[in-house]
Amino acid sequence: MNSSEKEQSPVHTLLEILFRRGWYVLVCVAAILLPVMYYNAAAPRIYQATTTIIYENPRPPISTVEQPYRFPVKESLLNQIQEINSRSVALEVAKALPDWAKSNFTLPENRGPQFDETAYLAAIIKNNIESAPVSESDVIQIKVRAKNDPYMAMTIANALCDVLQERNLRIRREGVSDMRVFIEEQRESYKKNLDVAEDALRRFKVANRVTSLDKEVEEELQLAKNIELLYQQAKNERERTEQYFQSIGEQINTQQAKLAPSLANVSSQIVQQLKTQLTDLQDDYIKLQLQGVPDNNSKMLQMKDDMERVRVTLAEEARRFAENEHMIDPVSQMSSLYQQQIELDLKLQMLRTQEKSLASSLAEYEQSLRHLPEKEFELARLTRERDLANNLYIMLSEKREEARISEAEKVGNMRIIDRAQLPKRPILPRKELNLAIGLMLGLTVGLGLAFFMESLDTTLKTPEEVERKTGLTILGSIPKIKNLSSVDEEMNGGRGNPQVLVTHSEPSSPASEAYRTLRTNLQFSNLAQKTRAIMLTSSGPREGKSTTSANLAVATAQMGLQTLLIDADLRRPTLHKIFNINREPGLADILLHHNDSLPGDNGRNGDENDLDNDLDDQHPLRHTSLRARKAVQQMVSLDHSLAAAVHHSQIEHLDVLTCGLLPHNPSEILSSETMRDLLALAKQKYEFVIIDAPPIIAVTDAAVLAPQMDAALMVVESARNDRDIILKAKVLLERVGVTMIGAVLNNVRERNLYGDYDYYYTYYSEKERKRNTKYKKSSY
Repeated sequence: MNSSEKEQSPVHTLLEILFRRGWYVLVCVAAILLPVMYYNAAAPRIYQATTTIIYENPRPPISTVEQPYRFPVKESLLNQIQEINSRSVALEVAKALPDWAKSNFTLPENRGPQFDETAYLAAIIKNNIESAPVSESDVIQIKVRAKNDPYMAMTIANALCDVLQERNLRIRREGVSDMRVFIEEQRESYKKNLDVAEDALRRFKVANRVTSLDKEVEEELQLAKNIELLYQQAKNERERTEQYFQSIGEQINTQQAKLAPSLANVSSQIVQQLKTQLTDLQDDYIKLQLQGVPDNNSKMLQMKDDMERVRVTLAEEARRFAENEHMIDPVSQMSSLYQQQIELDLKLQMLRTQEKSLASSLAEYEQSLRHLPEKEFELARLTRERDLANNLYIMLSEKREEARISEAEKVGNMRIIDRAQLPKRPILPRKELNLAIGLMLGLTVGLGLAFFMESLDTTLKTPEEVERKTGLTILGSIPKIKNLSSVDEEMNGGRGNPQVLVTHSEPSSPASEAYRTLRTNLQFSNLAQKTRAIMLTSSGPREGKSTTSANLAVATAQMGLQTLLIDADLRRPTLHKIFNINREPGLADILLHHNDSLPGDNGRNGDENDLDNDLDDQHPLRHTSLRARKAVQQMVSLDHSLAAAVHHSQIEHLDVLTCGLLPHNPSEILSSETMRDLLALAKQKYEFVIIDAPPIIAVTDAAVLAPQMDAALMVVESARNDRDIILKAKVLLERVGVTMIGAVLNNVRERNLYGDYDYYYTYYSEKERKRNTKYKKSSY
């Protein structure tokens, strides 16, 4: 796979970014996970106990008429859930808790004289109760939470169940007790009416010697008695319902005014139409019933279904109208009371309609009885009153006994399905979930930050990036040399360090192999143009230019080529420190000496006489021009000066020409004719000349020196300079006419250098490690 194909791989690009910016991800993950772990360790343990209950449909209350519409199960469950979550229930639970449970609550330190401990505990309990219906059932699941104590959660949950059960039974008994008292009052009243009616009938029969009525009159009288019995039953039921409705209204007004509207006060047109429709259906039903039509008749059954449908629609419409008009608050109001009030309101509407219809029918039969003879009419009237009072008395006696039985019952319609068990483990904090969320959040933030920083980073890091973005051919990629920072410190202190010359001190290291690869690539690039003198420069300081020059010179000398390394950085020289040799004499000394010793153009002076004296009569230069003779003298002198200034290094075939003294005008010296002559002489004496030049952007030294070179090689430090800086340096070199043969990428991370082929790096590193280990053992 070539470099362009690798660059086009998004997976490879992603992995490269993660490898370079991975520490952003690690820092973000650690920054988020550490607080999460602390929270998991320090947060209070929340235990949850669960119990399930069910509100079964209650037995029909004591009544003599058909029951009104009941709310759907869903509405009833919501009302019961509101009651479970109410403050009054929490108060009863707080009172019912054992002393050890109450002592486990943490009370506020600053408690005033008005502090109510029970109310405070109830508020805590209320906030830790959660109830919801179980799907597809009438069961309610109750969850109770407690801090740091599973026994508290279980105790509060079971106490809540007991309170709800006792509360349900108490409320049911209170309703039945009110009904029983009313029935007893009505029974005593009808007992007196029965005694009066029996006495009046007996006295009428004795006075008028009448004992019975005609059969036809008895039939009409019996029908009238039945109608009147139904009428009295409906009337009594209406009165009881009105009393109960009034009691519910008083409870609502006590706790919250105007929680639910009465149907009589609802002015919705739809509600009025439904009320009229229900009245008409009830009138027709009663008429058919009085005509003797059985209840299982298809027409009667159809009318029952129609009345039930109208009742359901009427109740829903009334509730919807009330909610739309903001008359009720379905969340905060006493939902159970509201439900009862709506039910009783519907029942009253039905009873009033039924009572009105029966009263009308009764009036018709009474009018027909008035056509009888006076004695028969009076006997019929007294008989009807006696029978009606007797029937009502018997009915009320039966209802009283039923009320007594219901009042004595100890079972309500709420049943506990499962009591709470001791929680085995806390539900909060959710350690695994918190860690997973923290890890995901850390990875998300870290990856986002890594990609954001990568988008801001325009530096060139890999050989592929340099070639693609600058057009420079990468002839070599040098990995980061270990301990290079300590080496720089030692050299700045004036001491050399052989570790910089890795091609000599560590020939098996990856860096040494990279320098040898650079040397080989230079050789192949020089086949056509026969480059002898090459200048190494960089865009800025401290990019590894001098280190690269020194190691490239060593690698070239190791091939057996006579190599000269020249330190042309006359401002910040480094090569003398790398090779641990004296800085003087050097390049600047040669150039300054020969520039100062050049004679003038006019006349002969002592130097000319000396030159003539040095040449015998037979020497061919004795009869040449003075300028030519000076040039020859200059070359002979440069040869002597170069030989005197060159330092022979410990590496075979490698000579080093240091910078010498530091001049005040390095650019002028490097651009002199003497420098050109010196380079020409060096190329004659050596097979390969490497010049370590200053940075091209920082100073003009490299620009004036470049035209004298056969080629230039730019050193680029990985992940330091961006594309614009490198391009600017390239343009400056091309502008002065030097041949740019390529670039060297220095200080490349191993991953950027070898990519997916770091097997080779591993191979060389392992070989180097074994060699170093062997060397250390042999040194003892």
